[in-house]
Parts: sequence; structure tokens; C-alpha cells
Amino acid sequence: MMMTAKHACQWRPRPRQRRIFVPMVLLACISVPALAFGAEESKSETIGPWEIEAIFKGDKFDRCSINRKLDDDIVATFVRSSGGLSLELKSPNWQLERGQDYPVTMKLGPLSFDAKLAAEPSSVSMDVTDKKFEAGLRSAKALNVVAAAATIKVPLDKSGDAFDRLAECVEKNDKSVRTNPFVAPARQP
Repeated sequence: MMMTAKHACQWRPRPRQRRIFVPMVLLACISVPALAFGAEESKSETIGPWEIEAIFKGDKFDRCSINRKLDDDIVATFVRSSGGLSLELKSPNWQLERGQDYPVTMKLGPLSFDAKLAAEPSSVSMDVTDKKFEAGLRSAKALNVVAAAATIKVPLDKSGDAFDRLAECVEKNDKSVRTNPFVAPARQP
């Protein structure tokens, strides 16, 4: 028997169908969030042009980051974890050699030094270990990364506030795990 549009609107499940249908819907509602829980999860907020994120892997705090979009689809990200601070520049347009170190000159106000950026296929990164450089990121107007073929300018407006929140994010989320390992962290940036 074919069901017409008129009959479809009037269709009601029989009691036996309801006994099967309702538990299936409930199982789906419970399963989907549980599957997503094991993946990397993040929560974010905005500070001026910067977006700050707290990133978790399952129940475990992993890191906090601040990022902003630049010209030419480039994203500049500063990542802070218990291991320290790092800088990452990423673009879907780049075709880099994984494992290659690319030499650059970092210019931050009057501070200038040579560095090497470790490459992935579409990003480069470096650990920020120099305290003067880290302090300069909070007060300078821009960071210029001078590469062989181009200079990438990272405006640092509102960076003082963003770096303060980055430090708070790590302290808050890392501390909550250390003080009570039986309660999941609040997942707040």
C-alpha cells in the first residue's frame, strides 16, 4: 500500500513501533556527545582582534592559544602550555617541506634577531624562549618576520591584554586539574 501525502501527515506509530523508535532516539542523543567527548575540544572568546582558546584533549587540559587573521589568509598564533610559549604562522596557500628549518629575521621594535622556523606542510613555528622577546610582544606595535621572499607583519594591537589572558587561561585550566583530579576542568579560556 502506497502512502499519499495526506496519509503521511496522519501516520502515527503503532505501540510496537513506538517501543523501538523512542529508545533509538534516546540512544542517538546520548551517543553523539559521548563520541565527540574523546576528541580535541576548545572554547574561545575574543579580545580585540585576538581570539583566545582553551584546548582540551578528552578531559585533559592541553594548551591555550591566541590567534589573529592576517593578510593573504595567514593566521598568527601564540600557544602557551606548561612547556612554554611558541609562535605559529599558518596559511593554506603555503607549500612547505615538513621538517625543514627556514631562516628568518625577527624584528620587534628595536629588538632584532635571527631565528629558524620549523616547517609543516602549511605552517612554520618556533619556541619563544627569549624573555626580552616575550616582553616585547606585549608592548610593540608589530612583529615583522622577515623571510627570504616576503615579510610577514603581525600587528600586536591589544596584545598586552591578550597575553595576560593567555597566561590566566593556562594557570586557571592547569591549576584546576592539579588541585582536584576527580572533577573535570571548567573548559574556560
